[in-house]
Amino acid sequence: MIYLIGTLSTIAWVWLIVIAFKESQTVWGVAMILLIPSCFLYGILNWSKVFIPFILLVISIGLMFSLSPEQLAQLE
Repeated sequence: MIYLIGTLSTIAWVWLIVIAFKESQTVWGVAMILLIPSCFLYGILNWSKVFIPFILLVISIGLMFSLSPEQLAQLE
């Protein structure tokens, strides 16, 4: 389960970065690579352009925090 959530989160993060670079917003693209929390700010400021990847990112992070300690212990 955690691998699926991690993959979903990574796909959404990369998708946001690609959109930022496509929109000629190089500063945002670099900021999202270096400072992952800037993805949330970019998502809020550009909601109409990044609706789907932003929602995927928020859902995947929510799922990550909802994992129980037993599920996390299975990774060891």
